[in-house]
Amino acid sequence: MGPQSLAALHQLQLVETHLRSLRELLRRKERGLHQYRSRIKQLEEQLLARKDEIKHRQSQAAQLELQFKTHEVAIGKLRTHLNSAKNNKEYSVILTQLNTERADNSKLEERILQELSAVDEMKATLGELQQQLVSQAEVLAEQDKIISVDREQLQGQIDELEQQRQSVARQVPPTDLAVFQRVADRNDGEALAKIIQPSSGQSEYICNGCNMTIPAETVNALLTRDELQQCHICGRILYLEGDIHAKK
Repeated sequence: MGPQSLAALHQLQLVETHLRSLRELLRRKERGLHQYRSRIKQLEEQLLARKDEIKHRQSQAAQLELQFKTHEVAIGKLRTHLNSAKNNKEYSVILTQLNTERADNSKLEERILQELSAVDEMKATLGELQQQLVSQAEVLAEQDKIISVDREQLQGQIDELEQQRQSVARQVPPTDLAVFQRVADRNDGEALAKIIQPSSGQSEYICNGCNMTIPAETVNALLTRDELQQCHICGRILYLEGDIHAKK
């Protein structure tokens, strides 16, 4: 791999890293907006569900009130019959029916009060949900304005870097460029790794990308052959820093 190609790969690495950083920053900002939109959607769904529940409980209360009125009519009739009972046996039978109707109506009245109380409580929470929805919508609108400016600025920087990347990429042989892109995609943009020699004078070499040992044959190939050498563990394109500066 010639010095010009190696230098271009390093320049390409810098541009690639910056590009990915800006794209990730833009994605994070968009995710922030998405979270606000999701919260608003959640509140809208809760609001709709609460309204439906209120309608359902009101309908139940209305049905119970209708039953209550029906029982009241029956109680009135039983009272009339009770006053006109002809004997103790008839009186006892009517009184039992009357007491049963009264007990049933007492239970109905209690259930009606429970339903109406639940409706009042849900209406109170309905107001709270509506206020939260308004508040979140205001925050979303404000954040959307801010991020719109950031988005425009970031996209402008990304467009410039993409043009710069294309320019630098033209200095790299197509086969080397294909390797670079494949390795960069696999390693979150980090396609190159420096070879480190922990102890001078010893033939021990380590990949700075994965901290695994590099065979001496790979280092010799890097020094003597005009072709890319990759780490056999992480696949990153290897280089010797001193060799870069010496050959430029």
